[in-house]
Amino acid sequence: MSELQTGLALLGAALIVGIFVFSRIQEYRYRRMAEQVLPDPGRDALMDDDAPAVRSEPGFSEPESGLPGLSGLPETPAPDSAVEFTVLLRGSSPATAAQLWQALVTAAVTTRHVRWVGLEAAAGRWSAIEGPSEHRFDLFAAMLQLASRSGPVNESRLALFSDEMQAVARELQWTAESADQQAALATAEALDRFCAKVDVLIGMNVMFAEGREPPAKQVRERAEREGLALGQDGVFHAYDDLQRTRFTLAHRDGMPFLDMEEDFTPVPGVTFLLDVPRVPDAHTALTDMFAMADRLAQGLGGRLVDDNGAALGPRQLVAIQKQLSGILQQMDKQGVPAGSELALRLFSN
Repeated sequence: MSELQTGLALLGAALIVGIFVFSRIQEYRYRRMAEQVLPDPGRDALMDDDAPAVRSEPGFSEPESGLPGLSGLPETPAPDSAVEFTVLLRGSSPATAAQLWQALVTAAVTTRHVRWVGLEAAAGRWSAIEGPSEHRFDLFAAMLQLASRSGPVNESRLALFSDEMQAVARELQWTAESADQQAALATAEALDRFCAKVDVLIGMNVMFAEGREPPAKQVRERAEREGLALGQDGVFHAYDDLQRTRFTLAHRDGMPFLDMEEDFTPVPGVTFLLDVPRVPDAHTALTDMFAMADRLAQGLGGRLVDDNGAALGPRQLVAIQKQLSGILQQMDKQGVPAGSELALRLFSN
């Protein structure tokens, strides 16, 4: 084979690899855009079989609910008016969870961030409703979350939710009783202000000098050696024993890491991130993240720096830990411990 043929063959191979990598990146970007623009029906809190179960947790505060039938029940995970807007559905005779689910489908309910529980009068307790079943209930409660990372609920959303619950009640031939909307709006604003104060991401970067950028393949090998796992979001995750994310490792420029072994794309820098409100062991996670970032910097010949390019070391870590303690204390004081089920709901999109 002549040198010209060899060169053309190598050029063709490089072109094929380049097209493949580009297509994977484009596919990832379009998928992320679709997830942001279009609602994901598989994750709708009303229709998802994996909707979170009701747990007895401390609320944002301890107000009286002001709703009939929500007090005086032993071991009751009652709706919390400090974080949820509640609509009660009542009927002259019991209904099953399957009948409720059919009513939701028929009424074409679209509102997200909703929990459902049912009351069995004979048992004297509330139960989570996670899907259609033949369990019979004397009372249903639909609870709309008042705030998330998307912001507080507004008047139009509360009105839509109330209208949808009225439609569900009509399908069941029951009646719907709503909490006070104006009080809920004021609570939502206060809850959102609190969440904004403690919604903190702690980041640290490993940057590489120009001309000494390691290939993505090498970064991936190092990350996997540290026990990190590549997620479908193109980011490496450090998981705890319950498969909850403690912190992440991502491209500094926002590009996804591709799920391919032979990726030689130069990596100018990576970012470690700790999502404080969503991590139950934030102090330990911060220490572990710093140690891992330092090892990665030394192993790949990079520099550990903050977002302003200033060096990060043990002294700076102590200052970050002090700030973290203040955030966690605020969350505990308001009854929303970091990493709790309530915190995961509030600090979601």
